[in-house]
Amino acid sequence: MDQQRRPDKRDGGPSYSKGRSGGGRFVRGRDRGPRIISDSTAAEDLAEYVITVLARDPNAVQIVRQAYGMGRARLSVTCDPAVTGRLIGKGGRTITALRQLVRAVAGRYGKRVDIDIPFQND
Repeated sequence: MDQQRRPDKRDGGPSYSKGRSGGGRFVRGRDRGPRIISDSTAAEDLAEYVITVLARDPNAVQIVRQAYGMGRARLSVTCDPAVTGRLIGKGGRTITALRQLVRAVAGRYGKRVDIDIPFQND
């Protein structure tokens, strides 16, 4: 029925057909490929890069990677209070966005990466 109502493409291509050829359509259950689990992931490297760029001074930030559990890691960030405010952002928006981005990247590798900025009371 769809073939009767839809004309051929204007560029002369074939008309629409309801075939099982796939043709770039989404197929449920398709595997995205093997999950790669390693000691250092792209997510941890991405987090370190973004944190050092936000800090504006790479020497003002100390990042410690801790691996615990199967496929889990934690990045502990210590820095002076002025840089901490820049990392956290207004209302915690910056650190929340960074955590979401890093978790999305880590999920593709079958890992979970947490970012921890401890509160320093001076």
